[in-house]
This record gives sequence, structure tokens and C-alpha cells, in this order.
Amino acid sequence: MIYTSDAGDNKPRHSFAALVIAALAINLAVATQASTQTADTARVRSTDPVLSALIREGAERSATFEGLVDAIGRSHGIVYVEFGYCARARLSGCVLPYLASSNGDRYLRVLITPDGNRRGRDQLLGLIAHELRHANEILEHPEVIDVKTMEALYRRIGTPETGGLSGYETSAARAAGEAVMRELHQTALIRRSSQSEG
Repeated sequence: MIYTSDAGDNKPRHSFAALVIAALAINLAVATQASTQTADTARVRSTDPVLSALIREGAERSATFEGLVDAIGRSHGIVYVEFGYCARARLSGCVLPYLASSNGDRYLRVLITPDGNRRGRDQLLGLIAHELRHANEILEHPEVIDVKTMEALYRRIGTPETGGLSGYETSAARAAGEAVMRELHQTALIRRSSQSEG
């Protein structure tokens, strides 16, 4: 979901700004490693090793997930995927309405609610894919540079959320998450079948 309220994150706004500043400070280090990494890996990031591993796994196991990561890799955007709470944990995940820009890149932050009890690994990958599709929706529109322009975009392409939530959903993001879940299910079946034959 695209969350358009400041209440979306239970941490102060300056924490994302601090994250972006830290990211910019290490850009030189990342640039020196870029020759050994693909552009998509460098542009979909996490400071959490669990999420970094999940992003790699998703791209390896699902063509749709890989396509979402590749599209961000070709964009002028950098997406941070982190554990955190959206709408005071009323949402499983969201893209926060805080955009930062530097050297022609726009930085976005995706939050995934850390809840291992309700979601399995594949469901988590489907949720990340859903939010990466939202990130792509924003990055496909260079005019989206702040909360106001983000909300204007989603008034055109999204459906407002109900139940007191301030945000939008899109059929494309739902479809992306569902496609990834189908692909992950298929790869799991193939893996089980090959193991039973071996």
C-alpha cells in the first residue's frame, strides 16, 4: 500500500533522512563495488541481512520478482526495504511518503511489518514484491518528488483505502504479489518433485 499520512511510520521523520544521508556517505564505497554487482542489486537495498537475503531469493525463484528488481535497477531510484510498522502495525507493508533526491536519484523507503507468526517465507516474498511494484509505479513517474505529487499520482492510478487508513492501493501491485506467490508455489512443487525422484 502507498501510505500518505505522516502517521504511517512510528519513527520520527528524521530517521529516514538520516538513513539517506548515511547512504549518500557510503555511495563511494558502493560505487567501487558496483563493478562486481548488477545495477539492480545496488538499487534495491536493505540494512537488514534477512531482508537482503529475501530480496536475492525472490529474484532467483520468481521471474516477476526479478522483473520488479530489474526495473528498479534501470531506474533513477534507490529503494530501501526495511522492517518497520505501517499505520501502527495495521498494515503488513507500505511505501512511505518520504522521498529524498540526490544526484538525480530518488530514494524510497518500503516498510515490511516483522511478523513471522502470520506469514511464511513465500508470503513475505509476495508482500515485498507487492511493495516493489508500488516503488516502480512511483519511479516510472519523474514528476513524483514529494507527498503532494505522490498523492496526485495515486488519485489517478489507485484506489483509496477504507477503514480509516490514509493511503492507496493498485490492482498492479496486487497482481504482482499474487504472480510472485504463484511462481514461488510452482518452483516449490518442482523442487519437491525433483527431490522425490532423486
